[in-house]
Amino acid sequence: MNNFYTAAEAMKRLRLKKSTFYDLIERGDIPKGIMLPLRRHALYPKATIDKLADEQDKILEEYGREPERLKLMIPTKEDFQQIVEIDQLLYPGETWMTTEELQERLPYNPEVTHVLKDTTTNTVVGYISMSPLKEEILEKLIDLQIDETSLRAEHFTPYTPDKPTDCYVVSIGARPGPGIVQQLYAGKLIQALTNYLLELLEQGDIIRRIYTVATTKQGERLAQGLQFTPITTSQTWQSDYEDFRHPYVLNLEDKESKSRLTQEYQKHLRNRERRMKRYARQAKPSETRKATSRH
Repeated sequence: MNNFYTAAEAMKRLRLKKSTFYDLIERGDIPKGIMLPLRRHALYPKATIDKLADEQDKILEEYGREPERLKLMIPTKEDFQQIVEIDQLLYPGETWMTTEELQERLPYNPEVTHVLKDTTTNTVVGYISMSPLKEEILEKLIDLQIDETSLRAEHFTPYTPDKPTDCYVVSIGARPGPGIVQQLYAGKLIQALTNYLLELLEQGDIIRRIYTVATTKQGERLAQGLQFTPITTSQTWQSDYEDFRHPYVLNLEDKESKSRLTQEYQKHLRNRERRMKRYARQAKPSETRKATSRH
């Protein structure tokens, strides 16, 4: 028995929540436990668990020393191929994206896709495709009349300064890795996304709501963890490739929201509004003096 961990011990060694631990087993990232005679619960070889823990600790230590290695950026042509590779790892046999289709969206919104990239190894460790969409297309997605495979390049629209708009998260993914490494990538990706939304805000591109549709248990937990609100729809989606489709929305205008992302966005929005008012007040005396000097 000294060569095995119980499930609880393995979770502690890998610093994983119970749900994440069993998700990784289901995906094959952690080998299934061994059932021994006269035992009700599976056991996990120490050598295997310790190796995974050491691998993840090494990666976490590297990023701890060089946090600036991970940067959110517009993908290069080569990066798009890595996005597709990540999608294939996450959803074997279900990938519908191609590099060509992803790049065809760029003329309509050059910022539709971002990657979280390890600039030292030139490896894409996460990606997100998020953009405003034509209103009728967004409504059909949220009402489950269509899915993302119906999206065409011309359905994407650019951000418009000083015109509050809604966005749709088409897809998001973090590269699988040992233990909690994927969770590290996902956390960094969400933080980078938050910073990007704040950058858009400073440019005058105000986002009202962010919509998405969860199609996996992991995606649903992510939406719920970010305090997205479920949307009730009369439609029921059936597919050979998805267990379900559940639409969600994050209202960035909700001043009572418990979402950290929304709270941070609201704080920066208030600061921006105060600055704009101050600039307007400062400009008025100058304009008055100019008008007086002309008379």
